[in-house]
Amino acid sequence: MYRILQVVLVTILLLASFSPAPAADIRAFHNVNQFPLKQIFALPSLDNSPLVEAGKWRINLNANISNSYDVAITTNEQLVNDVETFRGSLLVNYGLKDNWQLSLEVPYISYDGGFLDDFIYDWHDFFGLSQNGRTKEINDQLLIAYLSGSAAFPQIHEHESGFGDLRINCAYSRPWENRVLIVSSELKFPTGDFDKLTGSGGYDFSVGLTLNDPQSLEKYRITLYGGLAGIFLGDIDAELSGVQKDFALAGRLGIGWQATRLIQLKLQLDGHSALYDSELTQMGDPAFQLIMGGSLTFTDDVYLDLSVAENLNSATAVDVAFQLGLVVTF
Repeated sequence: MYRILQVVLVTILLLASFSPAPAADIRAFHNVNQFPLKQIFALPSLDNSPLVEAGKWRINLNANISNSYDVAITTNEQLVNDVETFRGSLLVNYGLKDNWQLSLEVPYISYDGGFLDDFIYDWHDFFGLSQNGRTKEINDQLLIAYLSGSAAFPQIHEHESGFGDLRINCAYSRPWENRVLIVSSELKFPTGDFDKLTGSGGYDFSVGLTLNDPQSLEKYRITLYGGLAGIFLGDIDAELSGVQKDFALAGRLGIGWQATRLIQLKLQLDGHSALYDSELTQMGDPAFQLIMGGSLTFTDDVYLDLSVAENLNSATAVDVAFQLGLVVTF
């Protein structure tokens, strides 16, 4: 793994030396909290990307792989979350007219025992991070189970996969003192399957506001961005609807630096309020993720995201997630 990282770093530096690409807009990572019982809801992306020009298209291909290990027990609840999750998505944006954009996202979700457990144990050990009960002896197993006095989720202990809930997003942007405000609304359709945890079985609706600020620290080639959204959560199509919340908040703060014409370095904090009424930290506490990484901005129309997301509030999100995203505008 370390040898691969060294090769990737050398390749990036060589590309940066010879790339003729101009500096591009700093754009947020398309991060998702892949905790299985949370990603079934439509937590908004709060994207700060410039909206697509009228009549143009932008295609965003994302691949996220995450790994978690949690076991928690209270007087009334039990949770086991030992899983490696893959989430691939196709996000299509179309410029309706000036300052208006329509988007469709189609996700594909897969749960498995995976192969990253040993690497993540060593990662946490090296950085002195909590193992949350993870041991060297328990590797690459799959079990997702939740039980309370009023709700239960049928166990997943074998590989499951399928298309998730479709999302349609409408966004409007307007300038504000050399900055940009983006207002967006999103509707999620129950096209996934709750029994496979590829969807909630209900409709979700959100409204959000994002600020993109390349002006305040322009002389340092730094962009600041952030946003906040409210989400109305439709009922889960199962007993678990009895412990879910009907409304939640999601937020994002980020900073990006155009290091070279090719390389952007970005640091992003994503969070959301609790999605369930639960005594378990994993279910009933707010979640926060720190996303670190960068982009290779080949042109303003083509760039590649690479990032690592780490859970900041123990067990409320996946232990670690890796993302690769390719964006093309035409």
